[in-house]
Amino acid sequence: MDKKDIMFFCAILEATERYGFVRTIDPVKPVIELNVSPYYVNEMDELLRLIRKNINFEILKVIHD
Repeated sequence: MDKKDIMFFCAILEATERYGFVRTIDPVKPVIELNVSPYYVNEMDELLRLIRKNINFEILKVIHD
């Protein structure tokens, strides 16, 4: 994800505060981590699909605990 898009991306996800939270992994690299509530995984998948129409990003890893 481009650095310029991280702020917009975070604002969208913060608006859906029940889904989970966002954190920046590295202050230099444009990599973020999403921690999603297990109750909202399907909703987050749909939200990411919609966001991807406007912001180019790649999902590096998905971890299910």
